[in-house]
Amino acid sequence: MSIRTYLILSYLALVLLLMSGVYALAEWSLNRLTTESMNLAGDGVIKASAANYEAYKKAITYNMEKIIEATATEVADQLSYILKRQNPYNYAELRKDEDFREIATQDISIDDVAVGYISVYDNKGEVIWHPNQLLEGKNYSEWKQTFPGMYKCISGSFKKKKIKNYCNFLDRNEKKREKFVALVRVPKTPFAVVAEVNVDSFMLPAFKKISKISEEITDKSKQSIKHSFNKIDWQVKVGGLIGGVVFCLIGGLSGLWFTAILSRPLLRLRDAVRQVGEGDFSVVIPETGPKEIVQVAKSFNALGCQLTDYINKRDFIRDTFGRYVTQEVVKILLDSKDALEMGGETREISIIMSDLRGFTALTADMEPNQVIAFLNRYLGKMIDILLDHKAVIDEIIGDGILAFFGAPEPMEDHPVRAVACALQMQAAMDEINLLNRADGFPNLEMSVVVNTGDVVVGNIGSEKRTKYGLVGSQVNLTGRMESYALGGQVLVSPYAYSRVGEYVDVRNILQVEMKGIPETIDLYDVRGIHGPYQIQLKERYEKPVPLPERINIHLWRLRGKIIVGTMETAWITHLCETSATVILEGELVEWQDVRIHLLNEKREEIPGKAYGKVISTKPPENNLNEAEIRLTSTTQEIYQIIHQVIGAQNQGS
Repeated sequence: MSIRTYLILSYLALVLLLMSGVYALAEWSLNRLTTESMNLAGDGVIKASAANYEAYKKAITYNMEKIIEATATEVADQLSYILKRQNPYNYAELRKDEDFREIATQDISIDDVAVGYISVYDNKGEVIWHPNQLLEGKNYSEWKQTFPGMYKCISGSFKKKKIKNYCNFLDRNEKKREKFVALVRVPKTPFAVVAEVNVDSFMLPAFKKISKISEEITDKSKQSIKHSFNKIDWQVKVGGLIGGVVFCLIGGLSGLWFTAILSRPLLRLRDAVRQVGEGDFSVVIPETGPKEIVQVAKSFNALGCQLTDYINKRDFIRDTFGRYVTQEVVKILLDSKDALEMGGETREISIIMSDLRGFTALTADMEPNQVIAFLNRYLGKMIDILLDHKAVIDEIIGDGILAFFGAPEPMEDHPVRAVACALQMQAAMDEINLLNRADGFPNLEMSVVVNTGDVVVGNIGSEKRTKYGLVGSQVNLTGRMESYALGGQVLVSPYAYSRVGEYVDVRNILQVEMKGIPETIDLYDVRGIHGPYQIQLKERYEKPVPLPERINIHLWRLRGKIIVGTMETAWITHLCETSATVILEGELVEWQDVRIHLLNEKREEIPGKAYGKVISTKPPENNLNEAEIRLTSTTQEIYQIIHQVIGAQNQGS
């Protein structure tokens, strides 16, 4: 039966339904009155709570300052008493004493919840005791620019016996927060006690209590109003029922019947729509009632299945597409209607380019499945590190990787993050080579360069094929930098270095000439980074040691991957893990690539080969030229021979 039929039948009982309408109007009025009363009660409690909140905040702030200052004073008195016989002070011994550490790094707690801590500095700003022992021994002047408010308090604490102040800081979510700091000098010592608390954490327990009390008052008010409503509602219902029985019993029954038929399915549909809006696509409503309601219910139930299927497909596309395009780019493509438009924007970013030295030649004799396993081990580790540092991987071409930081999402610390990522990648090569040697694979050498500059970043291509990437002279400069990088190195461009210089350790500065650049350019060989990252590359045996007997070799000159000449007469006179000194009758030029074959006593080539780059040459002596060659990659056989020779020389010396 259709809704129209139900309406025709309902018109027959129109007069009788008038009384039901009066009853419904009274019911609605009472509900409306109750709702407004509850809202007014809730608003009143909120306003009262707001006033109490400000009063409590002032009182809690005052108590907090007194408590923190008293805690700092108490710790200072304790340290003064137990340190009076310690002069002069041996910081290393003091840090080993667990009794001192327990006093000097204790937590500041409210209701058994730590909201701050104690630390101790000397009058030069050096951290003596700190809950984070990695900071001990450092000087707070290192963070003068990062935490100027805190530095001002610490430097001022040695001019005054007590000092307190509020300082701003950024939490892990980059949200601006506030802390209260009280500094008290330790009498008769060069030390100062620092008590720090997070203001929000200190006040949170009290504010929770205030909020709980407000909620209880609101609930009681609403319950009282509801009780009154129920009492009045009962009286109205009794009167309505009596009037309905007397004047329109049939109309009331007809109205109830009509309402049940129409309203219940619609209410169920309303509740189901709310559940779908909350993410529950499995909800199903009964397909009963008038024909139109049944059709709506069927369509709604089918919609749930369609939404579930859509979400599954969307997640599948996101996960699958994310293996070929960086997740940040996938998110933009799926969430923004303009993301696929051609074009880009000029933005400052930091670029990483890495390459395996001699990879093509090393894998020439390997089976295809071995090459893939060999390469995937390296790429898997590098990609994990890049994604951990929030890099966008632009391209993976063979064994080379091009990635960048600072787009599509802005990233203020992209130069520091890029250098830290490059160092982490380089440090991971030891783990990769350990696994390679265990599987009989060659030893790998990777070079990494980092450059910072303005590029055009965006969607590049056509309507049929599009790539989110970058173009510009800085990309070309990064590629030219990579040709000068040796295995094990992280080379940083001048502008990138100007942004990270205060954090990094530089072993060497290379002055090179590049195509298209009229003057020489400095490239910085970075070995470690401090500050928010603590990464240091291990030192290797990089100083060639003299050999008791020269090693005969065949040396091939390369241009790119092509052999352009051979030198039959050449010898290795000095050797280490990463480089070799060679004398030869021919000539070599700096930055030229070479391939080396070792010869036995019969001047026959030993299995295996090594690749290298000429990093310096010397004028001929006795018709022999001398060149220092940096070994960029070696096969497993040559790697073992080198280590045997170096080990024998070290034992002999």
